[in-house]
Amino acid sequence: KVLTKKEGIIFFIFLFLFFSSFLFLSINFYFKNTEIKPAAGGIYIEGVVGSPRFINPIYAEAYDVDRDLVEIIFSGLMKYSPEGQIIPDLAKEYKILEGGEVYEFYLNENVFWSDGEPLTVNDIVFTIKTIQNPDFKSPLRVNWLGVEVEKISEKALRFKLKNPSAVFLENCTAKIIPEHIWKDISPQNFTLTTYNLKPIGSGPYKLKKMSQDEQGDIKSLDLEKNPKYFGKTPNISQISFYFFDSEEQLIATANSGKIKGLSIKPSKDQLLKILGFSSICFLCPDIC
Repeated sequence: KVLTKKEGIIFFIFLFLFFSSFLFLSINFYFKNTEIKPAAGGIYIEGVVGSPRFINPIYAEAYDVDRDLVEIIFSGLMKYSPEGQIIPDLAKEYKILEGGEVYEFYLNENVFWSDGEPLTVNDIVFTIKTIQNPDFKSPLRVNWLGVEVEKISEKALRFKLKNPSAVFLENCTAKIIPEHIWKDISPQNFTLTTYNLKPIGSGPYKLKKMSQDEQGDIKSLDLEKNPKYFGKTPNISQISFYFFDSEEQLIATANSGKIKGLSIKPSKDQLLKILGFSSICFLCPDIC
């Protein structure tokens, strides 16, 4: 049968509506049943003003560069989530007892240092007592004054506080160092040993390569995934840091396209607008 002009128009309208509805339902089904995940691999390169001095949790708090490196090379009993909440890290669970004056932590199983040695309660007790010892002059010492630490078992330890503290769990984000590396180093040599620039940690990344100039100054540092890491495997295969003496040098390198990220003072932000970088501004309180 040959359709009339009116019937043909109605038919094509119906056909258009049918395929439009089918396309809409297909797209809707796809987005409802598809989970978007970042692809694994790749290299992230960040530019930094300054260079590492102590990739060591005992001292890193005093220097921004060291603190950033320690954050991804080492682990603590607790850590900050992406949302800023304090959550377990080395600890799989914890208990708050006696009105907040006692904290008990229970460690995850099968946790290892990047050199293959097991991480134990002894490492945590050693780290805290090192921080507390005034001979080591750790900037973290004030956070641990009056706190007693004791081993309960191979996988559990207890902290006793003189008074309840609202920030104690935050203090427990302090990163842990390996006793088998540091136990025989005296307080006088703690800041002098090469281990400060050859870190053995338990975090998601480990040191791969360090480049120095003729004067011995560190110019770049490469981190790779730590295969011994007990947590979720990170997506980025390698993180590289390039170190600069000034913000002007950093900006010039960013302009050349050799780095993918950097941190810089707000006064320099206008210079970055021509580089194709996205700006994220963080405002710190006066105590920062």
